[in-house]
Amino acid sequence: MKLLLDSHAVYWWLTGSPRLSETARKLIVDEANALLVSAVSIYELELKAGRRRVDLPPKELRAALRRNAVEELAITHDHAEYAAHIEWDHRDPWDRLLAAQARLENCALVSVDTVFDGIGIDRRW
Repeated sequence: MKLLLDSHAVYWWLTGSPRLSETARKLIVDEANALLVSAVSIYELELKAGRRRVDLPPKELRAALRRNAVEELAITHDHAEYAAHIEWDHRDPWDRLLAAQARLENCALVSVDTVFDGIGIDRRW
């Protein structure tokens, strides 16, 4: 299965946080699953690191992703177009992009955020 990890899922996994659910942890460590992290999540985590809201320096984040064979998912024009036209009241542009990427790349989205449940995204937590 292909798993797209939301920003908090990436952070909690890499830092060993107990906030990551046991289900999410099992999915992430299962070598049968392909792990993807969106450029959206990289941006968010690097921005938070710069503001000292997370304590994972960008260089360490990227090195940890490479060590764990996590594929970086770029934002394509198709993702952007789909995100702009999702019939969804949610206005957060980053969540809209994650939803579009999960849908178009046929990924389950690993996220605690229930806002994705109303639009047919396969959310795992």
